[in-house]
Amino acid sequence: MFTVRHFIWIAICCVFIAYLLWMYFRKRPTLQQVLTSACWVCVASELIKVFSVIKMVPSTNGAILYPYIEMNHMPLHLCSIQILLIFFVRFTSNQKLRENVLAFMYPSCLLGAIAAILMPSIFRTSVPVEKAFIHPLAYQTFLYHAMLIVLAICIARSGEIHWEKKHLRNTLIITYTAAFISLYVNSMLASPTYVDGKLVSVDFWPNFMFTYDNPLGIKMTEIWHWYLYLVILAIVATALVVLLYVPLLKKKKA
Repeated sequence: MFTVRHFIWIAICCVFIAYLLWMYFRKRPTLQQVLTSACWVCVASELIKVFSVIKMVPSTNGAILYPYIEMNHMPLHLCSIQILLIFFVRFTSNQKLRENVLAFMYPSCLLGAIAAILMPSIFRTSVPVEKAFIHPLAYQTFLYHAMLIVLAICIARSGEIHWEKKHLRNTLIITYTAAFISLYVNSMLASPTYVDGKLVSVDFWPNFMFTYDNPLGIKMTEIWHWYLYLVILAIVATALVVLLYVPLLKKKKA
């Protein structure tokens, strides 16, 4: 993170985003057409991710090897969940629910993708920095999140949503709920070690929604450190979502 290779990837994403937005403003596709393209990108992204991270892992006795995908690659991160949402809003006929989901996707795609590009966890968990341009997962990660940024901007400018305060409220409620559920999911998919029925250590946790650990790698050694981190995370997320909604709500009022 924050190496020369990382900054080069940030620059590549900026160019890619600028090109897609230029094409969008030039050709003016409908949001439905944009979502169709996004669906294809999602399919390609997940295929690349799965087949680049799956490993052959031996059984306990070493007699057989099994294909295995580590838990942190499950599509349960905020940006991975967008795959299901993209397909839903593309094919649903429930226009009211579609509008509410799109209103949630706008800030969550934009903020989640920007955070993922600026603080890519893959360089800490999956891809050595020196392989930043030769590992398929790096291309999947950066280009997929760049697509999400473009999609968020297209949603905001599509004119298909009548932006209201209820959308802001619902977005915050969904975000808080997903973050709370992630506490259970992170523990369920963790690898704890018990001795005589007593929990002594945790060797791994997936950190979905970044509710268990901060993406900057700042160590937390006391429970109050974690509580403080959650409060800061909630405040920052709320402030950023509100800031993204303000111009849209003002535009509607005008």
